[in-house]
Amino acid sequence: MQTQSMRAFALFAAFAAVVPAGAAERYVLDPEHTFPSFEIRHQHVSWFRGKFNRSQGRVALDPGGTENLIEVVVDPASVDSGHDGLNAKLLGANFFQTARFPEVRFVARDIEFRDGRPVLARGELTLLGETRPVILEIREFACGRHFPSFRHFCGADVHAVIRRSEFGMNYGIPLIGDEVRLAIEVEAFRE
Repeated sequence: MQTQSMRAFALFAAFAAVVPAGAAERYVLDPEHTFPSFEIRHQHVSWFRGKFNRSQGRVALDPGGTENLIEVVVDPASVDSGHDGLNAKLLGANFFQTARFPEVRFVARDIEFRDGRPVLARGELTLLGETRPVILEIREFACGRHFPSFRHFCGADVHAVIRRSEFGMNYGIPLIGDEVRLAIEVEAFRE
């Protein structure tokens, strides 16, 4: 009669035989639970906040390997400041220019891990046709089983700071801040 620990070991051994050592775990972002947001100083007295309602992406995590990838595409036309008039301004020539630039893209292949968890991603952000290096700080990362689907999924709390002027978005500086704080709440399902 097998003990519970022997059955667990047999299950682990069967799994290990199917998944090659060092293989990347691949994920697809859940657009219903991924929220790219931003905040920027307004006239030196307050913080203006907004978010994007549409994004998509994929992630491959390979601690100690070479198959790491974070790729996120944000639809800037989905910007949501909470004010319809301001949303229209953000879509226009002074800000996101969505007619000319229909996406904002971040791609990273250099991911730093600590204790098997991603903590930093060095990549490139493309905004308004300009591509610049950006470092994402991954402050929290956790995985589990999704209820009710029981699929494996992970979530992260991701942060970065950019200067919008580096991407050619200069309107209103300094009354509207140059420094933009990005915060992205992410959930993704394993493929």
